[in-house]
Amino acid sequence: MNYTVSFEKVKSHYVSVVIDFDANGRDFVDFKVPVWTPGSYKVREFSNAFENVKAGNLVVERRDKNTWRIETIGASNVQLTYDVYSFTVSVRQSYADENYAFLHGVSAFGYLDGYEKESIVLEVKPYESWKNVEVSLPQTKAKGYVFSCENYDLLADSPIACGSFETTNYTSDKVPHRVVMIGEGNYNLEVIKEDFKKISDSQVKMMGEHPSPQYVHFIYNVGSGGGGLEHLNCQTSMVGRWNYSEPGKYRNFLGLIAHEYFHLWNVKRVRPLELGPFDYNKEVYTDMLWIAEGITSYYDDKTLHRIGKYDDKEYLNLIASQISRLENTPGKDVMSVAHSSILAWVKAYLPTEESMNQTISYYNKGMVAATLLDLEIRSDSKKCLDDVMTSLYNDYYKKQNRGFTHDEFIEVCSKLAGKDMQSFFDDVIFSTKPLSYKKIFSKYGIEIKDKNTEKINAWSGLVSKVEGGKVLITNIYSNSPAVDAGLSVNDEVISLNEWRLKDKLENHDVKFGISDSVEVVYARDGKMYTTNLTYVKSPKVSMKLTIVDAENKLQKAWLGN
Repeated sequence: MNYTVSFEKVKSHYVSVVIDFDANGRDFVDFKVPVWTPGSYKVREFSNAFENVKAGNLVVERRDKNTWRIETIGASNVQLTYDVYSFTVSVRQSYADENYAFLHGVSAFGYLDGYEKESIVLEVKPYESWKNVEVSLPQTKAKGYVFSCENYDLLADSPIACGSFETTNYTSDKVPHRVVMIGEGNYNLEVIKEDFKKISDSQVKMMGEHPSPQYVHFIYNVGSGGGGLEHLNCQTSMVGRWNYSEPGKYRNFLGLIAHEYFHLWNVKRVRPLELGPFDYNKEVYTDMLWIAEGITSYYDDKTLHRIGKYDDKEYLNLIASQISRLENTPGKDVMSVAHSSILAWVKAYLPTEESMNQTISYYNKGMVAATLLDLEIRSDSKKCLDDVMTSLYNDYYKKQNRGFTHDEFIEVCSKLAGKDMQSFFDDVIFSTKPLSYKKIFSKYGIEIKDKNTEKINAWSGLVSKVEGGKVLITNIYSNSPAVDAGLSVNDEVISLNEWRLKDKLENHDVKFGISDSVEVVYARDGKMYTTNLTYVKSPKVSMKLTIVDAENKLQKAWLGN
């Protein structure tokens, strides 16, 4: 099969694609467009951007939202053509104008039903002024931009950047790495090259080997936005173009790079059984996204700590902040992290103002769970979570070429820990029970303490914003004074104790004490109301992890590697 990409209509943000294939005597062939992208668990309906789907003189009928049927009776060599409207700056979708194009696989390339395993030759014909065509696929010709692909899965998982970009290269574990800077920014390529290599070398050392023949970092420099997405042999990370000169923001950016890079192993190769081969036509459910993303979130900070970007105190502060975030989320008492994984399609990626009261993040609790899991394994054995990941990589990916089940994951953890870990998973992963932080951290000579215990902060339980000169309620915590007062999301708060509000209502909490009652005037759907709100002591925590026994051997081993 041959895919050809060109950019004659790029000023209108259209990318043109031609697929040449052999109908093999079939009466019809269905052309399909994925509805979601691996790594981002939301139905995005990429077919919405596909226009002018034609096959020469053959009849093409649109059968449903993402399927076109080509009547191929009597035809052999068929040429299918289509245009993709590409005007979304995102790591998950495609964008094109006369300056550059970023083509995200599943949003730019459809597939032919029944041909998914066929090898593909991809030719890219760049716009006249562009100098670079970057993709993590082997080039098959010395001239022109022609690449080879084993199957559609690999094409779908190989974004393409075309334009005139600054690039740099480095090697890790003898594997060539390329850094492609899409868009302008105040970056220093030499510094980026050095830091990226440290991240790569550290993770390769942990996992034992690099699994790719070549690797590309696509760095998407933008005015606003962020996020990243992993691929089999590359990653795309979006960053504010002026963030490089601010140490805190730059370090957060390196954390994103470490996160997406670790997905090389975790998710792309060490994966829950359900995450591959992919069904692009519908949602794919797993209760192990906490492993896919939570463990990866643990290792992004762990990597930066290992290469010296965080000292021990800073690293413990990061973990404490994640614990605080979890403990301050009411949804922790409602939803388990396993359940959070399953419902990602309708909860995590479709949040509402009520989400914090009913859900948790499998990134956040997954990261906390991964921390506790690592500590629990280390406490009674010479093994750690590193060994779990390398065992899964060697035993399931390399030897069996398949994913693992939750039971198999627990079995590996138990074997390496030298004890039955089922109760840990029952308490931490499959339930909403309070987590035993003190019990686990105390083994490591580390004290966990709430910095807010000695403070008496009044709390209303609401979150607001100022928009167009109005103070609007955006969120209300369950079982809070705001609920008792009858306030609701989207209410406009006019005044507090007869004083007109001009800033966020919660900014005024410091003026009041526990049990103080205040008069709130608010508007809902154009009608004015008055209510009384009685403050209570804030239930919010601010956790801190402190080393109290610097000679603790478990602690020194954990923080030392």
